[in-house]
Amino acid sequence: MTLSHSHSVRSFLGPVRAVIATVIAAASLAPGALAQDATRWGPKESASSFGWRFDDLFMLIVILTGVSFLIMMVMLLVPVFRDKARAGHKASFDHGRSLHDKRFTAIVSVIVFIVLDAWVLVVAMRDLDEGFWNVPGPGEAPNAVRVQVLAQQWAWNFRQPGVDNKFGTPDDILTLNELVVPASAEAEGNEDWFAGRPVVLNLSSKDVIHSLFLPEMRVKRDANPGAINRMWFTPIRPGDYAILCAELCGFAHYQMHGKLRVLSPADFDAWEAEASAMALAAYDENDAGAQWAWDWQE
Repeated sequence: MTLSHSHSVRSFLGPVRAVIATVIAAASLAPGALAQDATRWGPKESASSFGWRFDDLFMLIVILTGVSFLIMMVMLLVPVFRDKARAGHKASFDHGRSLHDKRFTAIVSVIVFIVLDAWVLVVAMRDLDEGFWNVPGPGEAPNAVRVQVLAQQWAWNFRQPGVDNKFGTPDDILTLNELVVPASAEAEGNEDWFAGRPVVLNLSSKDVIHSLFLPEMRVKRDANPGAINRMWFTPIRPGDYAILCAELCGFAHYQMHGKLRVLSPADFDAWEAEASAMALAAYDENDAGAQWAWDWQE
């Protein structure tokens, strides 16, 4: 399965993105609040293989809505200054009921719908279909890192199958508010959609609806009680990233955050072997709270 790049959109957005970045960088040199980190004006850099798609979509929406706003402002201000009362000119008022006005309104509405709404919808649905919803199926990514996620008020429980690659066994790796996965640098810009080691998650909830949000991976998915939802991403660079809950889930919702640790492949293999061995040594079959694994859902 291959990834079809939208070269025309990216070539259009590239210069605009550069101009905006230059303006922000220049603003960061200004005194006061603008002297702070310029990156606070936008999301942090994407760290997943298909995150650029959603960054480009975000920028496309900003550009289109910005241009539309400017056009509408011009259309509003022109008659204000043209028809206002002044020396030798009486202010005129028009209800806009003429055939000319109706045609003009219809043409503008159609153009806005096609250029703004339809364009964004087509790009968004393509990105969702080729990226977010394109979860690796059986056999498509045999080396994928599989993770079961059980949300609860107000914490994230993660389970990885350990070295035996089977869930519900004594060597399962259980972590609280911390998810450790390997980086796949070769996945960045790769035409092979499932290059590297994609991370595939099964999500469920113990109590209420939560939403697992990984901002730098550009993914977010609800965790529902009594159901299993799937989500995936391929991290492309090592580092520590945020884990957040994006669904209001109670009074301590703001405390429901954690850390996503992306390690180099070698470091991840070493961590997995050590964590799996420690889990096996500490396994207690009478610890009912730790026996929440389920059959993996593809």
